[in-house]
Amino acid sequence: MTIFAVVNTKGGVGKTTTAVHLATMLATSNKTLLIDGDPQASAASWAAWRRDTEHETSPTTTCLTGKAIFSEGKGLSSGFVHTVVDAGGRDSAGLRAALLLANVAIIPVGASNLDAAAMTDLLEIVEIAKEYNADLKVRVLLTRVDPRTKDTGEMVEFLKEQNLNLLNIRVCERVAYRRAVGEGAIVHEIGKDRHAIDEMDAFLAEVTK
Repeated sequence: MTIFAVVNTKGGVGKTTTAVHLATMLATSNKTLLIDGDPQASAASWAAWRRDTEHETSPTTTCLTGKAIFSEGKGLSSGFVHTVVDAGGRDSAGLRAALLLANVAIIPVGASNLDAAAMTDLLEIVEIAKEYNADLKVRVLLTRVDPRTKDTGEMVEFLKEQNLNLLNIRVCERVAYRRAVGEGAIVHEIGKDRHAIDEMDAFLAEVTK
């Protein structure tokens, strides 16, 4: 059983997009639970839109907040092969509970100076979580990348300086992601952006190997 927590204290980094794609891709082969731990309930909204479509494979989705992400999530997740937690975009009891519950923390991060500043705060929270969850693995995913700028290279250097495990895949800023999530889908089901599909396939392969 693997529990993934998709976390960041900064919004706008593609956290929910990452979480719903991961959960849906995992659900194609194993029973998967998606926990929406964000008070904005974006993943739950996506799941509701999905129920109105004909997309067949779906993770089981539930909403938990605060400490319940750990206390109730621990029991709920035991009935699934995989669990994905979409934790709120700020330092909160819910985000900290998600880090205690998880085996793997996935941190989607953009390539701006604001993202780097937020990472510094988040890493302090992660280190505290590791004192209670010593087996927690941390994987950083560069998201919403604009290949036309040099920002990505600077962020990669910053992350290396922090001795973080950076995934090889880079997820670019693409209309396909916004469109898919807005329709309760993932990019594979929209099927019109091969680059987006390849990015998500590579992401899944890296985090599950």
